[in-house]
Amino acid sequence: MDMIVTGDIYKILYEKVREFGIKAVYDSWNPITSELKEEAIVIVTSTPIEPDTYWEKAFVHVNICVPDYLECVNKRKLTEMERLANQWISYGIVDEYDNNWYQISKISLGTERDEALKCSYVNLKLLFEILNVK
Repeated sequence: MDMIVTGDIYKILYEKVREFGIKAVYDSWNPITSELKEEAIVIVTSTPIEPDTYWEKAFVHVNICVPDYLECVNKRKLTEMERLANQWISYGIVDEYDNNWYQISKISLGTERDEALKCSYVNLKLLFEILNVK
């Protein structure tokens, strides 16, 4: 049995955020080279997995991007996505992947802006913990 690694975390979250109905999902900001024309989700595993006695921990950012509409911030859609993200993670997630148990919990939730991409986004910071016992 192998432990979950950061690539697995992306795969797990990719499958879970597909529930939002947004087709474009990226594993970092790097593939986005011009302003966004449609909604997208960017998953960024910001830290390596840190060992601990019972749980290995990593922090992950899930960013739900909402492009500008007619050159203006789409506040209504942004608020809708923020509520959706909050509801999605409100009770946390406990599941199993490749015979390893993990839990995901919300650390913070808010909105940010990226002028270069002409979008605003909901930034959901998550704590991803992997059970470290055999």
